[in-house]
Amino acid sequence: MATFEGRGMGSDSDTSNRRVTNRRKTLKSAKIVFNNKQSVLDCFVRDLSDTGARLTVADLLAVPKYFTLQFHDGTTHDCERVRAMGQEIGVRFLK
Repeated sequence: MATFEGRGMGSDSDTSNRRVTNRRKTLKSAKIVFNNKQSVLDCFVRDLSDTGARLTVADLLAVPKYFTLQFHDGTTHDCERVRAMGQEIGVRFLK
């Protein structure tokens, strides 16, 4: 991953020092479910930790602030979108 010194983003080691739990790289398909389970968007989970994930989505504008992330094994996490850039969003798992 590139380092963007001087642009408000530190090195990878700076980022990892702020994390509560370790992030695991992955590539899993999942669904973003919202609107009382009436709306569903496909996504890919790129990184996963006990407290959140990094997702790739086709349409960033379609993703609401709060939603449920549903994996194909039936596991779900209530999420809050905490950052967005390009086609990637960072989410925090709500407990």
